[in-house]
Amino acid sequence: MKPKARKSGIFPEKLPEEVVLYDKTNDKVHCLKRIAAEVWESSDGSKTVEELARIVKVKTGAPADRKLVLQAVKELQAAGLMEAGSAAGLTSRREAVGKIAMAGSALVVTIVAAAPKAHASARAPADPPPLPVVHNPPAPPKPTGPKPPVHPLVGPPIGKKH
Repeated sequence: MKPKARKSGIFPEKLPEEVVLYDKTNDKVHCLKRIAAEVWESSDGSKTVEELARIVKVKTGAPADRKLVLQAVKELQAAGLMEAGSAAGLTSRREAVGKIAMAGSALVVTIVAAAPKAHASARAPADPPPLPVVHNPPAPPKPTGPKPPVHPLVGPPIGKKH
C-alpha cells in the first residue's frame, strides 16, 4: 500500500527543525520532527515507502531507511494523521522487531489542546460580553467667594488647598 496523510482539518506551521500541526477535528497539537514532517507532507497516496525514503534522504540528509519511514508512518497513523487504512499492512514482522531499537526516538509528539468549546459560555460566540456601565459622578462644585486667609507660619487650613 501507499500511505496517504490526512490533510483535512489540519493546520500546519513550519518551524526550522520541525512542523507543528493543529488538528482541529480532534483538538490536538502534533509536533513532527523533520523526518516525520517530510513523510507526512509527501504521503499523498501515490508514493511507496521506498519512494518516501528517497524523498526523506534528499530533503533531510537522513539515510534512505525504509524502517525509519515505516516508524514515522506508524507514529503518524497512531496520532490520527494518516487516512484510515492507507498505511495498513506496511510493516512486516521482521521490520517490527527492527523498529524496537528506534522506539526511544519519537518522531511525532502529540499534545491534547484545550477545546475552545469546553470553555465557552452559554452565550453565542458572536455575542460580545456586555460592557461594564461606568458611572462618573459629577465633580463637586467649586467654591465661590473669598479664599480663606493663610497664616504665614501655619499655612492653609487643613483639608483646603490654596
